[in-house]
Amino acid sequence: MVKKPKAIPNSPGVYIFKQRKTPIYIGKAADLKKRLASYFRRSAGDKVSRLRSEATALEWIQTSSEIEALIREAELVKRHVPKFNVLLRDDKSYFYVAFTREVFPRVFIVHKTNLDNGRYGRIIGPFTSGSALRSTLKFLRRTFPYCTCATAHKRPCLNVQIGRCFGYCCIRKNQKTGIKNQAEYQKSIRNIIAILSGERKRILSRLKRDMREASKKQDFESAGRFRNQIQNIENIFRHRLMLEKIIRFRHASGAWSRIETRIRQLLGDARPVWRVEGYDISNISGTEATGSMVVFVNGKPARHEYKKFKIKTVRGANDVAMHREVMARRLAHTEWGLPDLILIDGGKPQLNAVRTVLRPGNETIRLAALAKREEELYIEGRTIPVRLDSLPPDTMLFFQRVRDESHRFAKKYHHKLREIAYRENRHQN
Repeated sequence: MVKKPKAIPNSPGVYIFKQRKTPIYIGKAADLKKRLASYFRRSAGDKVSRLRSEATALEWIQTSSEIEALIREAELVKRHVPKFNVLLRDDKSYFYVAFTREVFPRVFIVHKTNLDNGRYGRIIGPFTSGSALRSTLKFLRRTFPYCTCATAHKRPCLNVQIGRCFGYCCIRKNQKTGIKNQAEYQKSIRNIIAILSGERKRILSRLKRDMREASKKQDFESAGRFRNQIQNIENIFRHRLMLEKIIRFRHASGAWSRIETRIRQLLGDARPVWRVEGYDISNISGTEATGSMVVFVNGKPARHEYKKFKIKTVRGANDVAMHREVMARRLAHTEWGLPDLILIDGGKPQLNAVRTVLRPGNETIRLAALAKREEELYIEGRTIPVRLDSLPPDTMLFFQRVRDESHRFAKKYHHKLREIAYRENRHQN
């Protein structure tokens, strides 16, 4: 009989009950320690008790995120077909990602009972969690668009409007579209298949190579698209939930004073850092562009003070000019109070743009910009950026959280504006 291990990490991962060297049950967890503790409770059912009695070893594989754990679990279950995965779970309740047999394959989540109708070509699974799988596909679709429309139609669907679908895959007049469009769509599908099959590193390596080649050819539009895909994939596999738990725990235990001290040291300024504001811009080719302002007070989000901005004066995809507009409008509201530190999503150009709109009386505001891809912190008055991973973990996580929260808030408003524009356009037509 297997005994409960003494040291189990509080991290996402896959756990494996073994009988000698053979896996007899494989599962995943957002928190390995909490999940495995449930197997050793007295109230555990008969099937779990039988699993414990037959297992001779318990192993686990830590992963960087719940999504990575979901994919790794599916790989291992498919490879080993552990007997208790059948006993403890009805085979019909597993989930699969299915791709239709079409020139422009559509993507669906289905149960095993729906796989034998000849409709689907490539099938990936089994996955144990439908909600986690839906979240994963939702994030992947932002980077690699695909179609889910049941039938062809005349006008672009909402998913086209918000960048989740290429559009030519489901519109009647484009059903016989050219080879170039087919190749673009099928490349997107291949990337999804590869990531769900556990080939994330290979996809990232190829995208980085494509980005370098595009930069050498001075095709900066393509290079930017590849860069965004790389960032999006890396963000999907970051364990944001766990990072937020860590930060909340440390703040609760009074560690904000340590983080604040390190921030003051970084800024080279002894004045306290009480209020931090984070800013980001969201748009697709300049359309329905939005800006966000998020507020953290003593290290904690003050959501009632968040503000959103619809870009009014900038035309086209000019991120720097949009930051300048947002900051000018924000600083006009003296009734909001002044921040001790402004953190901008971007690099030196964005930092310089914001500096130009500071007014007399704003001298107390410190400025910094956090570049996504390089994970480097540009601080006003310092010529060399600071690598984020060189900072203490709690300080690094705080900067990342402010950046990610401003990104989330800007994107949410951007999608809302696109949905409104889509409905208005549809009504007019």
